Amino acid sequence: MKQLLELLGPAQANEKGADGHSATSVVVSAVSGMGGIGKTALAERTALLAAEQGWFTGGVLRVDLRGNTPGRPPVRPEQTYGWLLRELGLNAEQVPSTIDAQAGAYHQLLDQLATAGQRVLLVLDNAADATQIEDLLPRHPAHRALITTRDVLALPRARRISLDVLPEPDAVVMLTQLLREADPQDLRPDGDSAAVVRLVKLCGRLPLAVEIVAAILIDEQSLPVAELVAQLSDADTRLTGITHAIGDVEAVIDFSYRRLAARDPDAAALLPLLTTNPGPDFATDSAAALANVEVTLAAPRLRVLRAASLLQHTPAGRWRLHDLVALYARSLITPDIAALATTRLLDYYSVTADAADDHLRALPGQPVPDRFTVRQDAMNWFDAEHTNLVAAVAHALNTGHLAHTINLASYLGRYLTWRRFLQDWVTVAIHASTAAMALDHRPTSAAVWNNLGSALQEVRRFDDAITAYEQARDLYQELGDRHGEGAAWNNLGIALQQVRRFDDAITAQQNDLEICQELGDRHGEAMAWGNLGNALQQVRRFDDAITAHEQARNLFQQLGDRHGESNAWNNLGNALRQVRRFDDAITAHEQARNLYQELGDRHGEGAAWNNLGNALQQVRRFDDAITAHEQARNVYQELGDRHRESGALNNLGIALRQVRRFDDAITAYEQARYLYQELGDRHRESGALNNLGVALQEIRRFDDAITAHEQARNVYQELGDRYGEGNALSNLGSALRQVRRFDDAITAYEQARDLYQELGDRHREAMASNNLGNALQDVRLFDDAITAYEQARNVYQELGDRHRESATWNNLGVALQEIRRFDDAITAHEQARNLYQELGDHHREGIAWNNLGNALADGARSIEAVHAWGNALAAFENAGDGEQAARLRTLLASHEPNESG
Repeated sequence: MKQLLELLGPAQANEKGADGHSATSVVVSAVSGMGGIGKTALAERTALLAAEQGWFTGGVLRVDLRGNTPGRPPVRPEQTYGWLLRELGLNAEQVPSTIDAQAGAYHQLLDQLATAGQRVLLVLDNAADATQIEDLLPRHPAHRALITTRDVLALPRARRISLDVLPEPDAVVMLTQLLREADPQDLRPDGDSAAVVRLVKLCGRLPLAVEIVAAILIDEQSLPVAELVAQLSDADTRLTGITHAIGDVEAVIDFSYRRLAARDPDAAALLPLLTTNPGPDFATDSAAALANVEVTLAAPRLRVLRAASLLQHTPAGRWRLHDLVALYARSLITPDIAALATTRLLDYYSVTADAADDHLRALPGQPVPDRFTVRQDAMNWFDAEHTNLVAAVAHALNTGHLAHTINLASYLGRYLTWRRFLQDWVTVAIHASTAAMALDHRPTSAAVWNNLGSALQEVRRFDDAITAYEQARDLYQELGDRHGEGAAWNNLGIALQQVRRFDDAITAQQNDLEICQELGDRHGEAMAWGNLGNALQQVRRFDDAITAHEQARNLFQQLGDRHGESNAWNNLGNALRQVRRFDDAITAHEQARNLYQELGDRHGEGAAWNNLGNALQQVRRFDDAITAHEQARNVYQELGDRHRESGALNNLGIALRQVRRFDDAITAYEQARYLYQELGDRHRESGALNNLGVALQEIRRFDDAITAHEQARNVYQELGDRYGEGNALSNLGSALRQVRRFDDAITAYEQARDLYQELGDRHREAMASNNLGNALQDVRLFDDAITAYEQARNVYQELGDRHRESATWNNLGVALQEIRRFDDAITAHEQARNLYQELGDHHREGIAWNNLGNALADGARSIEAVHAWGNALAAFENAGDGEQAARLRTLLASHEPNESG
């Protein structure tokens, strides 16, 4: 209405008379839309407001042209001149007798009114075609014309305004107001607001339909809204139900369709075929497939339907049927014609999706179908058709097109994974498995089980995924299909890692690797190496993992598979980080990130940013790490991947802790925890709680920290995750130490250590023993503490974890000092120092030098102590730790020993 009023208002430019000086064309506003959309009501309301503003002192004239009035012929211009002249002020005897003279007098009178400053608004309502109105339009630019029509009219000068259905909130308000105007005490809209929303949706938010259902409810005061919803829920009878004395939606649509069929039967015949499309909209190509004609013939027919307001054209350039028009049109098609159209559409979708999928999977240099020019064109087509294709898989299954069901689901897998439409992938994969069971074809069933396993794995249904992969593997083995068997082993290994069955996972990946090498499948071999490397990392065989990832990277590079190469770089970076080759890890993750960005793989880019942040933390580039984790979080937010967004938030919290931004870290952890709660991922929610507890310890909220760690421990116990339980117990022990509940802390550490022993995780067992030593020192059980440290040190030595070995030497030295075994303490700190020097860890080298100085001072070797503290100062300065460096300068100035644990 605002737009119309702007067009009808007095022009800002000069409006001259009929002499043509400075004259512009009259402003004609043509309001179009489907029957029942509210065109007439809008025009009448707008005209009334314009008159109230005093814009049309010459009068507002409304003519019903009956262009779409059943049972009555359209009004022609010659039928209106006499009435218009009388409305403009002529007496009956002044009206000329011939049509031509009436037309001349009509336009002459309009010009005279304009010259006198009396503007006229002519409302031409319900026009059928341009011939009804062309001769009636004012010629003087002072006047305005407002036209309503179901069809888009060929009026070059007209300002076109196309009406759409009401927004849902407006439709609800309209229904509520109509009921309240009839009875202010009608409480039905308030009593069941959900039913009101459902009702206006069933009306397609069409104003006429909303008026009709309101009239039904007004007539039947005892009829609950929900009951009317139930009556209209059956699509086959809904149009019949939206009928009342005030109007009939079906009759309105039928009249438009019959008029169209009379003048363009080909366009009319297309309308029922469009209803067999299962999605919310469609492309011109899809319409051509339904009609079995070329696009060049389908496109003009679609435009004719749109001009008749029986079809809508979306801003994205696609076509859409209004719900009620679709219900009407569906009644016009016979089952056999619908079946043929469905088959043609599914053929089109299958062929095109197959070609698009080939582009997504193709390696550089491989031939691809010419249906798409480049890979991005294929991706764009998938993006546009995504909803339709998912619906088409279900439609294919429901209509007995089993092969189409299976093929479409297969062609969609790569795209749905790439765009992270994971629930859609599960849905189509389940449909495919149902179709495969009905076909009872073992090769097809094996492939479908494999695809279903991949979909289930992506939504973290790991046990179900393992079952699916095992089914696929067994079928491939029975069929002697070594290639398929290898693929199933590969996928099975990945799923087994997720449930921490690492040895089984390694075996599965090795089986796949052996098959790929036997078959000469270099691409499959590259994938097997990468997945084997991931499994090897889980059992801390990092050198073997690095070798595997390098093999994968090299093969992908040779094959020109840049996406596979980017995955290999990312995995390699993770393995390098574990052996403390942090600079190499950073380079690997940057390589991965850059490749993902070039390929447009936002999801892979997010993973690379996240891993890069983890590596940057290890070299104390915390600000850069925070930026990396924020980038990862932002990418996942854009993609709507809330699960991985939570992971990025978790890592962001860790980085924020390192720069002592504890409040921000707590916020990040809480956001991660809430996201995991919403997702129902209790396992990762516990991880976020555990990290939250660590951050709470940093700001001395120890009771809250204890609560967080206890909650994490309890959930891990419920889930049967003994690794997670051990980690929560270790952190709980740390929090308990802070509130001087030393005995409880010792119990927590002992429980953690025992859990890791049972699990055979010697690395975590050593960490728990080290922490236990710290707690035993708190209660001055130094001999027991020394035993715990020595146990931890020995395990680290066996495992080759030199970094943690050096930390344990440091702690052992402090405990030895407490029982005045100064020489042993000095040896321990020297061992720690030497290891840190070899590792290039200047910060921890400074701590070792500092503690060595303290031990030397306690052993009355003051000169050597000062020398050690001086080296500590230099190490802290190299590490950029100004706080520790300042403390050492003060210490050296006073030559007073200082102890630091």
